[in-house]
Amino acid sequence: MDQQLAARPYTAWQLIKIYWQSSQRFFAYFMLAVVLVMSIFLVGMDVIFTTWYNYFYDALQDYNRHAALDLLAIFMFLAAVNIVVSVYRYYIQQFLALRWRRWLTEQFLGRWLENRSYYYLENFDEHTDNPDQRIQEDIGSLVLSTLTLTIGLISAVTTIFAFIFVLWKLSGYLNIPLGRYGTLHIPGYLVWVGIIYSIIGTLCTFKIGYPLVALNFEQQRREANFRFAAIDVRSHAEHIALYRGEDNQKTILQKIFSGVLENWYAIILRQKLLLWFTAGYNQVSVILPLVVALPNYFNKVFKLGGLMQALSAFSRIQDAFSFIVNSYTAIAEWRAVIRRLLTFLNHMDEVEQAAKAHNKFVFSENMDEKIIAKNLTIKTPRGDTLLTNVNQELIHGRNYVVKGHSGLGKSTFVRTLAGIWPFGAGEISLPEKKKSIMFLPQTNYMPLGSLREAIVFPDKIHDAPDELLIQLLQECDLSQLTGRLHDVERWSEHLSPGELQRIAFIRVLVHKPFWVFLDESTSALDLAHEKQVYNLLKNKLPDCSVVSVGHQPSIDSYHDLEIDLEVYGT
Repeated sequence: MDQQLAARPYTAWQLIKIYWQSSQRFFAYFMLAVVLVMSIFLVGMDVIFTTWYNYFYDALQDYNRHAALDLLAIFMFLAAVNIVVSVYRYYIQQFLALRWRRWLTEQFLGRWLENRSYYYLENFDEHTDNPDQRIQEDIGSLVLSTLTLTIGLISAVTTIFAFIFVLWKLSGYLNIPLGRYGTLHIPGYLVWVGIIYSIIGTLCTFKIGYPLVALNFEQQRREANFRFAAIDVRSHAEHIALYRGEDNQKTILQKIFSGVLENWYAIILRQKLLLWFTAGYNQVSVILPLVVALPNYFNKVFKLGGLMQALSAFSRIQDAFSFIVNSYTAIAEWRAVIRRLLTFLNHMDEVEQAAKAHNKFVFSENMDEKIIAKNLTIKTPRGDTLLTNVNQELIHGRNYVVKGHSGLGKSTFVRTLAGIWPFGAGEISLPEKKKSIMFLPQTNYMPLGSLREAIVFPDKIHDAPDELLIQLLQECDLSQLTGRLHDVERWSEHLSPGELQRIAFIRVLVHKPFWVFLDESTSALDLAHEKQVYNLLKNKLPDCSVVSVGHQPSIDSYHDLEIDLEVYGT
C-alpha cells in the first residue's frame, strides 16, 4: 500500500479527504453514492408516507371502510420496501466505514513507524499521550462519526427540499387582521414557523453546548491516562509486590481517577443544561405545528387527512432544520476525536522536525570494514553535552569493550552509532550495508507471536530450520523451550530477564551479523552463562566483531581492546 499520509502538518479537512483521493477512491465514491441514493429514496418514502396519512385519515373521517383497508395494504407494502432499503443502506454504510478505517489505520501505522516517529514520540515528546488509543479507537470513531453526520446532513437537506413544497401547499395563507391597515396575508406560514423555530433552537444549542468540545477532548485524555496507569501496574506487578507498594499505587490510581470523575461531572452538568433546552425544544415542537395548523383546519382549508399530513410534513422539516440541535453531542464528540488525531499526527511532524534540527550527524559507508566515529559531540534532548570530540576507529576482526562511569553516555554512544539518537554532531562511517550490524539492548524485546517468530525478529520470514533453533536453545540451557517454538505467548512476561537475554544471543547466532553491539546484554546472567554465550559467539560466528558495553570486569577477557569514554566526558 502506498503511504499517502505524509510527514507534514494536517488540518481536519485534509485528514478526512485523503482517503477520498487515494487509490480506493473510485470504489469508495461508488459506495457513498449508493448510500446517498438510498438515503434520498428513504426521504421520498417519507413524502409518500405523509401523503398516505392524508388519504387514510380522510377515509377515516368519511367512514370509508373499503378505502381504509386498501390503504392499510398499501402501507404494509411501502413499509416492507422501506425496511429493506434501510437495512441495506446500513450495511453498505458500515462496509464503507470498515474499508475507510482499515485504509486510514494502515496509513497511521505507516506514518507512526516511519522515520522512527514512534521512538521520538515515546522518548522525546511530552505532548502526545497514548498513540495506541489514537490509532485503535479514535480512527474508528472518526470514520463512523464522519459518515453518520455527513449522510445525516445530506438527508436533512433533502428532507427540507422534499417537504417544503408539500407543507407550502398545505399551509395556504395565514390571514392576520391589521385593523385599518387591512389584512396581512402570509403564504406558506407553516414553513416560516418551522424555519424560525429551528434557527432559534440551533443558535441556543451552539451557545449552551460549545464547551462540550473541549470537555470531551479532556475526558478522553484523562481516561487514557487512567488506563495507562492501570496497565503500568500490571506490567510492573512483581516490582510493586516486592516493594510492597500497593498503597502508593492505589493513591496514584485514585488521584488520576479523581481527575477522570471531575471532568466527567463537568460534562454531566453541561449536558444537563443542553438536555433542559433540547427536551423542552422537542416537546414544544410536538404541539407547535398543531397550534399553527388548527386555524386552517377549522376554516376548512383542509380536512383531517390534510391536518395529519401537515403535522407530519412540519415534523419532518422541523427535524431536518434541527439536525444540528439533535446532533450537537455527536458533533462535539466528533470534533474532540479529530482534534486528538490531529494532535497526534501533527506532533509526529513536530518531533521529527525537532530531531532533524538537532541532528547534525553525517553518516557514510566505507569499504574498509571499519566503524569510524570522528569529532562526535553527543547531547541530551535538553541540550546538555554528554560526550565531546569522540574519535574512535573500530576495526573488524577485533572485539571491544566500552567503559565509563554510570550516566556518562555509553548507551547513548551506541544509540548514536545505530543512528537513532538525534542530538549531537559529527561524522560516522559504517561498513557497507551488506555488512550487517546488530544492536542488543539490555532488555530484550520479544514481539507478540510464536517463540520462533520472536527468535527470528526482526525478520518476518527466516529460513532458519526448527532443528537449528532447537539446537541453539539447548546450547544456551533453554531446553525447556525446545518443544514450544510454535506456541504463541506473551514471551516477555513468561521468561525471566536472564532467559530473555539468552534468547537475544540466539537471535544473533541465527542472523549472523558482521558486527554486534551488546549494551549490558549479559547483566542478568551469572558468570557461567555469560561465559557460555560469549564462547558461542566466538565459536559459531568467528567473523563477527563484538562491541560490549558493561560494568562487569568479567566481560573484559572476551575482548581485545577497551574504549574508555571517560576521556570524552564533560
